[in-house]
Amino acid sequence: MIVNKKQKHIWIVNYYTNPPDNVSNERHLKFNYYLQKNGYKVTNISSGFLRQINIDLVDNGKKFKQIQYGEYNFIHIKVRRYKGNGLDRMFSIFQFAWNILKYRNKFEKPDIILHNIHAPFDYLVSTCAKRLKAKYIAEAWDLWPEGFVTFGLISAKNPIIKWAYSKERKLYERANKIIFSFEGGIDYLRGKNWTNRTGGKIDEEKVHYINNGVSIDDFNRNKIEFKLNDDEIESSSTFKIIYLGSIRLVNDVKQLIDAVDLLEDKENIRLYIYGDGNQRENLIDYCKNNSIANVVFKEKRIPLTYVPYVLSNASLNILNYQKGFGDHGISSGKLFQSLAAGKPIVCNIPIAYDDVITNNNLGIAEDLDTPEKYANAILKIYNMNNEDYESMCERVKETAKQFDYKVLSYKLINVIEHV
Repeated sequence: MIVNKKQKHIWIVNYYTNPPDNVSNERHLKFNYYLQKNGYKVTNISSGFLRQINIDLVDNGKKFKQIQYGEYNFIHIKVRRYKGNGLDRMFSIFQFAWNILKYRNKFEKPDIILHNIHAPFDYLVSTCAKRLKAKYIAEAWDLWPEGFVTFGLISAKNPIIKWAYSKERKLYERANKIIFSFEGGIDYLRGKNWTNRTGGKIDEEKVHYINNGVSIDDFNRNKIEFKLNDDEIESSSTFKIIYLGSIRLVNDVKQLIDAVDLLEDKENIRLYIYGDGNQRENLIDYCKNNSIANVVFKEKRIPLTYVPYVLSNASLNILNYQKGFGDHGISSGKLFQSLAAGKPIVCNIPIAYDDVITNNNLGIAEDLDTPEKYANAILKIYNMNNEDYESMCERVKETAKQFDYKVLSYKLINVIEHV
C-alpha cells in the first residue's frame, strides 16, 4: 500500500460515471477504489442524468447533488436529458462542463483533476483545473472529434470540425499528463503534428497508455451469484456464439447475422444477441422475413453484474465493429470482459497496436468484411479439437490477468505521483 505523505484529493470527472448500482463501465469506480486504498481522497463528478434508465438524479431546481454511495463520494451535475447521439447529447456534455466550472468553488478543492474527455464539448473542465490551480490529467477512451470524421458523420474540411480539432489540441497542450486507453494515442498526436517531435507543443514524455480492464475477482464472483437461469445458453449441446453490446449501424451486427445464417447446416450453432439500439427491431424483422432460425435475440439490457454469467456460458464471444474503429487500438470494455470469461474471441476487424487476441493466440481478429469470411472464422473455432480449444480457453484466462484493475490502478498511481 502506498500512503501519501499529504493526502491528495482527486476529482475523477467523467460525464458517464454511473453510481455503483447502475454502473455500465467500471473503470473509474475501480480506480476510485484502489486510489482510496492507497491513501488518496477521491470525488467522482458525473452527469445527473442516467440515459440507460432515463432517470435524473438531481432534484428539480438544483444544479448539483453531493451524495455518498458506500465508500464512493459523488457529485452529480444537472444536465439536459437527451436521446440518441445528436446535438442534444453534445449540448448536455457542454452543460456538464459549464456547470462544473460555474460551481467549482462550492466543492472541496482538488489537487488533481482526472478528466475523461469529450473534446471539444467539455473543454471547460481544463479551464476549471487552471482556475483551481489543480494539476490536470486528460484521459481519452475515444478520439473526439476524430471519430465523427472517421465514420463519415462530418467532413474534415468543415470549419466546425477544424475549430473542434483546435480545441482538442489546446486541451492536450494544457494537460500535465495525457492518458490514452488505446496504445496508438501517441501516434494519433504525432499524425496531427501536435507533439514536440513533430513540430507541436505536446511533450511526448507526458503521454501514457492505460487500457481499460476488468476486475477478475468481481467477474468470477458475479458469474456465480448473478444468473439469468437461461436453459438455452446453459445448454452443453449447443455451440453458443454470444454478441453483447449496442445494435446500431456502427456495430454492423447484420453482417454477423448473415455469417451465422451461412452456418445453418451446423444444427448445433446458435447466435445469441444481447443489447439494444436503433437497428434491433429492424434486424429482428430481417431474421423473420428471411427465415433465419439460428439467431436468437435476448434481453435488450442486462445489469453489468449479469454479464459474466452470459459471457462465461459462451462457446465463442464476438467483438463486432465498423471498419476503422480499431485504427489506434481498442479499449472496449467488452474485450476485457470476454477475456475474463475465458472463451475464444472472434473480432471482425484487425486491431492495430495492442492486438491482445492475435498476439496471445486467443482467437481471430481479422478484416472479416464479408459474411463468408466471418463464417469461416467462426468455423475455425468450431472445428477445433477439444484439447486445442481448452488450451485456448486457458490462454484467454491467463491473458486477462494483465488487465485486472489491481494492475492498471498502479499504472495510474505512477502517473499521478509524477504529475
